[in-house]
Amino acid sequence: MSNSAPANTESESNKPALLQNFKGVVATPSDEKTYNIERWAPLAARRAAYVVYPASSGDISTAILLARSQNLPIAISGGRHDCSGASSVEGGVVIDMRNMNAVRVDKENMVGYIQGGTTIHHAVQELFKYGLTTALGVGATVGVAGLAVGGGLGIRMGEHGLACDNIISATMVLANGGIVNVNEKENSDLLWGIKGGGSNFGVIVELGMKLHKPWPEVCTIEYIYVPEQLSALVDELSAWLQVQTPSETLFLAFCLGPQDGKPYLILTGMGTFGADEGQRLWGRFLKLGPVMSKTAQIPYNAYTSQSEAYIAMPSNKIGCGAHFNNFDYETIKKACDMMLAVTPKAPMSTILWEFYHYDLVPSVPLEATAFPQRTKDKTALVAVFGFADEWLSEARRAMDEIQTVVSSSSTGSARTSIGYINYASALASENETDANARRAFGSNYPRLQELKRKYDPEMVFNKWFCIRPA
Repeated sequence: MSNSAPANTESESNKPALLQNFKGVVATPSDEKTYNIERWAPLAARRAAYVVYPASSGDISTAILLARSQNLPIAISGGRHDCSGASSVEGGVVIDMRNMNAVRVDKENMVGYIQGGTTIHHAVQELFKYGLTTALGVGATVGVAGLAVGGGLGIRMGEHGLACDNIISATMVLANGGIVNVNEKENSDLLWGIKGGGSNFGVIVELGMKLHKPWPEVCTIEYIYVPEQLSALVDELSAWLQVQTPSETLFLAFCLGPQDGKPYLILTGMGTFGADEGQRLWGRFLKLGPVMSKTAQIPYNAYTSQSEAYIAMPSNKIGCGAHFNNFDYETIKKACDMMLAVTPKAPMSTILWEFYHYDLVPSVPLEATAFPQRTKDKTALVAVFGFADEWLSEARRAMDEIQTVVSSSSTGSARTSIGYINYASALASENETDANARRAFGSNYPRLQELKRKYDPEMVFNKWFCIRPA
């Protein structure tokens, strides 16, 4: 999928009057070269009436006013990674931000200004040119804006917190077409709202994010085990969790091998140290005797490449998150067995247990930002991939059942959570009522309702956990 749209070739006379001065690209279904509704999850694509690729905040304002003048629904498209269709809209206007992907740096104040169409990979590369970085995720083609305003897990969490906790300012376009600055002095209530409240309040033109020094290099590992080693692996991971440092992140995946179609457990990791230190810290996992092991030392700006194979899977996809605070063999084994039963119909499916360093997440008070999940509970991703179109409802059922099992031995909010909110795409677009939004945002929901009444009372932005105005 291209990350840039071609030049606008549509005849000016065919444009709606509002678009006559549009500087970016406007495409309709008849424009074969410019009309692009492809999504990372193919079933999330919708046939929009217009796909607009803005070149400025003024273009975004124009697109919103066009949609509202014709009573057309709006979707905001950044990295296009949502599985449910939150970045797509049938018969409406998609504001596709991919061409607004500039990154600029204020080194004196250590602030990076990242436009709303920027992917994580592009942001990492651009910031690294200045010897800097910010708190971002690991998915190369995931959009920075969507990641950050939905929370933002990442390998720097242990040192710098969530991506949303690194937002210090924004430029936004509101539902009335107004262009506003958002910071501690201007529209500070919106600053609170976009730190976890997602796309409910407007289009992100640009985020200002705290900058940090990157690690000089990243140690990465990939150790592959057979299912019979699960018990020993769970024991070793549980022991490692007691001594995990803020600079260590591990992931455990259960999936089929792409070559032989057999089930495997894949342990991957990233850390801010050299390969020798990686061997010392993670050597315990080598002692278990993986059937394949690989350790590498890579430049910091190459870390997003570790996710490319997973992200590039050309298949139908549906996924959800889960939280867990108990990591025990019986629960993990049951979840793996259930996923294995799904693979004949969905062979690219995966359960991914994520061992980020979560200690800084609850250090920010729950009421300090809109982000509702301020605990040390760990995250998991249940991904049902590679199924035929007609198997969608069964894929959804299987996903829900496996999610329940992943959290079943946990306690408190982890057991009842919808999972990390940015992974809960299966629920995000079910907005006939606000039941999912209430469940997602918890005790922060009433304040978010007040913001919705102030900035988007007609619910123009309604594709992702749509908040009902107070």
